[in-house]
Amino acid sequence: MNAQYFDRARAAYRAGDFSAAAQMFLAAKEPNELAGEADHLRGNCLMKLGLYADAAKAYSEALEDHTYGKCGALLTNRGKALAAVGDLEGAAESFSNATKDATYATPYKAYLGLANALLKLDRVTDAGVAFRSAAIDGANPAPATALASLGDCFVKLGRPGDAVESYLTALEYVGPQDDTHAIEAGLGCAYAAAGRAADAVDAFNRATSDGIYQLTPEQEDEFNTARDTVAAQSSISQVQAPAAPVAASAAPVDPLDPMGTTGNFMPDPSDTGFFTMTESEMIQQDRHETKVRRKKRHTGLKAFLVIVLLLVIAAGGLGFAYTRGLGFPSQQDAVTKLFEAVASGEDTDQYLSPNLSDDAKAIIINTVEGLQGATATVSDLQAGMTESDGIVNVELAQGGSLAFDAHFVRSANHIGWALETFTMNFDDTFADDGADAGSAVDDSTTTDTTVDDGSESTDDAAATAENDSASDSETDSTQDTADEA
Repeated sequence: MNAQYFDRARAAYRAGDFSAAAQMFLAAKEPNELAGEADHLRGNCLMKLGLYADAAKAYSEALEDHTYGKCGALLTNRGKALAAVGDLEGAAESFSNATKDATYATPYKAYLGLANALLKLDRVTDAGVAFRSAAIDGANPAPATALASLGDCFVKLGRPGDAVESYLTALEYVGPQDDTHAIEAGLGCAYAAAGRAADAVDAFNRATSDGIYQLTPEQEDEFNTARDTVAAQSSISQVQAPAAPVAASAAPVDPLDPMGTTGNFMPDPSDTGFFTMTESEMIQQDRHETKVRRKKRHTGLKAFLVIVLLLVIAAGGLGFAYTRGLGFPSQQDAVTKLFEAVASGEDTDQYLSPNLSDDAKAIIINTVEGLQGATATVSDLQAGMTESDGIVNVELAQGGSLAFDAHFVRSANHIGWALETFTMNFDDTFADDGADAGSAVDDSTTTDTTVDDGSESTDDAAATAENDSASDSETDSTQDTADEA
């Protein structure tokens, strides 16, 4: 294919110069070349020019190019071209084949073309089926036209009741491009065929209300016939039937049920006991009824007050527990989950105080990393509402134990607890005597070696907590004293 000619042809097509475009699309092809797109667009140009036979031939040539696809669109366009030249049978066959293309995005176009061709061939039933398929196609943006045409088919088939339903449904789906007056006129014909003259007159009046729409001769005849029928019906006088005489001995009538449909009549007052009660009995009964009404009136209020009281008690209990250090997670949970998070490499921020800097958090994490496999238990807890202090006893995996001073604060959500300081308590760690103490010393030495990279930072943090009251040399002296112990 000559790409230069093809591009020029497309430009002419977009510019609306369909004659030049058709010639250049044809010139772009090599002899006997299959070029589906070029023949498709050439067929569109020929349709615009009114050369329907040539357009049908161009669409047929495009269908020979199986690599191009778009069979549904090509068959639909060819059907329109064949219908334009009067080949209704060929058009119906082309439209029918288009509906079988599963890749065709707008099959309703093929169904509409098929229905119109079949209607001209006087195959009304088949045309109605095609109109219905077009109407229910989800891709059809304006189903009102197909529904109105389906109503026309029902009228021709002698099914005015179905025709009325089709027209009424069409009116529900009317779009900007639909002719409401034409649909109303069709509805008038359906009403007239159904013997509903008054409804027919109303429909025809709505159809001609704008003064522009003109009824067809057939519709005009139906309109005149319907108006004559309504006029004849209104001129007939209504014969009034004489009133039936009232029986002399009428049965008792219940004013709440005058027709006696329930079979229940109002009781005689003497049967209720109202007129036979003494004054004291009436007063007593009135008091009893008053008590009953009061009980019923205050039942809901009592239930509401009980619920409110329970909520207040529950809130008070939770508030008291909060001031006593209750939290979720608790201090023990915060330490346990911190150890687990460090061991598994998960995020630890939720277990550490939000007030800590990144360096301070790193010191605590490094300390915990040196206690891999250990079990931590919080004891000697002094819990307050916003702060808590305690001792964390750590049972080492290799034996022995260490003790740490821990300070807890409320976490970011102010409900649970988070760890803020975690420093070794040497007094508790080396308080035992004998072999166990020796084991503890060995274990602490191993622990110091494990966290060697963070030991200097740990000493600095301790020095900061003591308001810089000791120098680095004093820290080393303290460490030497601990080793001698």
